[in-house]
Parts: sequence; C-alpha cells; structure tokens
Amino acid sequence: MESIKKIKKETVVTNLQEGLTDKFKKKVYIIQPTFHKMDGKLVKGFSLGSCPLELPQIAGAIPKDWQKTCSHEYFEDINYESDASVVFITSPSNDILHAKDVAAKFKEKGKKVIFGGHEDAFSETIIKEASDSFYRGIPDKKDMKTMLNDAIQNKLKHHYDFGHNFNYHYDYSVYEGKKVNYIHVQGSAGCLFKCEFCRHPSASNGGKFKLRDIDCIIGDLKSIKKLTKYVAFKDPNFFNNRAHLIKLCERLIKEKLGIIWGAQMPIYVGKDKEVLQLMRKAGCRIIYIGFETLNQKNLDSVNKPFKVRDYLPMVKKIQKSGIRVVGYFMFGFDYDTKESFDQVYDFVSESKIAYPIVNILTPVPGTPVFDRMKKERRLDLPDAETFKKVNPLYSIPCNHAYFEPKLMSRKELEDSFMNLSKRLSSFKNVFKRAFYNFNILSFILLKMNLEFRKDHQRMEVLYNR
Repeated sequence: MESIKKIKKETVVTNLQEGLTDKFKKKVYIIQPTFHKMDGKLVKGFSLGSCPLELPQIAGAIPKDWQKTCSHEYFEDINYESDASVVFITSPSNDILHAKDVAAKFKEKGKKVIFGGHEDAFSETIIKEASDSFYRGIPDKKDMKTMLNDAIQNKLKHHYDFGHNFNYHYDYSVYEGKKVNYIHVQGSAGCLFKCEFCRHPSASNGGKFKLRDIDCIIGDLKSIKKLTKYVAFKDPNFFNNRAHLIKLCERLIKEKLGIIWGAQMPIYVGKDKEVLQLMRKAGCRIIYIGFETLNQKNLDSVNKPFKVRDYLPMVKKIQKSGIRVVGYFMFGFDYDTKESFDQVYDFVSESKIAYPIVNILTPVPGTPVFDRMKKERRLDLPDAETFKKVNPLYSIPCNHAYFEPKLMSRKELEDSFMNLSKRLSSFKNVFKRAFYNFNILSFILLKMNLEFRKDHQRMEVLYNR
C-alpha cells in the first residue's frame, strides 16, 4: 500500500515538473531586425514605413498556449537575454547579413532559431548556418503549431514550405504604444505578371497569386484603426483580380472604417474609371506604380507587359480621379543610356506624380535577370559566398551598380543616377510634388519627399568620399 502511494506521489511530482518544463518551453520571441543605412548605422526611430507585415503575421499564428513577446529593432533594442525557448526572426532582404548576426547570437545561447519571411533561396543559403530552420510562405495557426511542436521535440526540419495560408487575423497589438504613421495589411500574395527582375513571381510559382479572405482583411483593418487610420496594402499587385478588389472596396464603404489607404497597382488601372471611383470612395488616396523604365525595349526585355506610351495619359486619369501616384524607377537595364535619366526627370515633372522612388537595378538571386547577368559574367555578387565576403550594403535607395551595364560604364550609371537624385530632391521639386492638389495628404507626402532629400544627401556624402 505504501509503495503504491509512493508511486502515485512520484507520478504527481513528475507530472508537475513536466508541466512546468512544458510551460517554460512554450515561450516564443518574435524579432524584426532593422537594417543598415548607407553610413553603416542601424536605422531606428523613423516612423514612415516602419511597420512591416511579418511581425503581426507571425504573432497572429502563434497558438494560444504559447507565450509570445515581440521586438521591432526599429523601435527598440533586441533582448538577447530573453528566456524564450524558440526565436522567430524575419528580416528586410536588403540587410540579410545583419539578420544572420542576430540569429547567430541566439543560437549561441541554445535557442531554437527559426527564420522566415523571405522567398528567395539566396537568403536561405546565407541564413542556414545561423538558424535551425528556414521557412517560406505564410504559416497559419495549424502550420505554426506543427513547427513549434517540432521545435520542442528537437525535430525541426531544416526547411518548411507552407504556401500562403493567410486566412486568419494578424495580431496588430504588436504595434501598440509605437509611434506609427501607417501600417501594412495584406489583401493577396503573388502577382499575375512575370517581370524578370522581380522576386515575387518566382516566389508565387511563376506569375500566380492567391487572394485573401475579405473578412480577414476587414478584421485586420478594424484592429489597425485603433492605432492609425493610414494603411498600406503590401500586395505586390493589388489589382490581381478586379472582382475581388471591387468586393473589398464595397465592404470598406459599408463598414465605414474611415481609413485612408494606398496600394501597389499596375498602370492600366488608369483605364478603369469605375474601379478608380470606387477606390476613391473606399478611402484610397495613393497608388504605387512600378514604371521601372521609360524605354520600351527595356520593358520588353524583362517581360513587363506594359506600353510606355500609356504611362502619361494613365497617370493623368488616375490623379484626376483624386488618387495620387507614387512611381518606382530603376536604372541599369540593358537599353539604358545617359539620356534615360533626363527622360525620367521630365516625366516626373510633367506627370506631377507625388513621389518618385529611384534606384539602380539590383539583380535579385533567383530571378531571370540575375541568372542572365551571371551567365554573361557581369555580376559582382554571383553567389552567397561572394556576397558574404564582400558584405555589400543593399541600401534603400541603392545607388551602387553590383553589375556591369551594357550601354554605359558603371561610373556613368552611378554619376547619372546621383545627378538625377539631386535634381529630383531639390526643395523646389519636393514642395511642388507634395502640394500639387493640396489636401491633408500633402503633409504626409511632404514628409516622404523630405526623407527622399535626406537620402540623397546621405548618398552624396558617401559617394564623394
């Protein structure tokens, strides 16, 4: 009888100990590292564009029986003394080496380190030595439970591929108490186009896309509304499906959320008067458009299915509807010459776009442009090992050519880029763009344009060293 009581007592103690151990194990720390600017300093504290999607995305998928803490290095220092047993790290692709250093510090402390949020194999090659596992896609609650159970049982796979399982509510409480101007939300993943310089098509199986459930989008927007009324949809193409966009706009109007939002869309939305009017009524005030180049041969060579002749008339129609246009431009395509920079300057002035985003082309590993340049031996960074040795700064904006152009020298490309950046960032152009069609949005656009001016000044100091 005594032996039976002793066995029962020992069993109870063992169960309690296992429970305490299990409770200790079920702590997860989610980290969004920041990135280095051109001067080599970590970027901290600037609020525009400071609220990426991955933190609330991962936090929203964590099971309820796990304790979670989050850190955005943009706002706060990373707690390397965290008692969490599992550490999730996601990172901006322009500074994957900094994320690798963060991961390595936690792995040295015996944590299970899981890295996600990147689609390209290049990042996985660099990060795998500093982490236990790497995943692609968006894990939902079921996927996350599987991965965390694997971590507890020391059965983590080196690689997980989840697809885009994003029909759940993201946890935007991770940004409570933070100074934010706008927050990202997700309406879809992937893009129907197959532009050869872009990583999104390869990440989404060759030009395919997936639409998110509208109830999930609306739920996220209601959470975000408690923090800010300004929203940016992170979708690489918000106009993948016209019917889905119309339904979402109708719900936004019906819900009366009062949010002001922007999204990335193709230029041909300018042909759709009905959609433009509906978007404006639903709160859209900015469209981000990837013009990329004003040379039709360049567009054709990278499989971007647009016509340069449509650019100006379409921009005018969009802005006439009450929606401002932000334009992306890249330089270094195979048919670019020194005249390409003047063409962009004239286009920005004539079209009256709100904000130009200019960069020198960065060949992204895994894209046809990268593979083509590698085959032609025009790349400085053809593989992950060279990338780690050179330790380049894929800064934003990028003013350095990591490849050999075809119709210009590197110096001509970089000098011409810097000259264009200087012209576009003059006080005269900054204020002219921000206050065209003056409204409350003008002050946000002014802040964005002034940051563009600061970026140029930082580039200029480093470029002249």
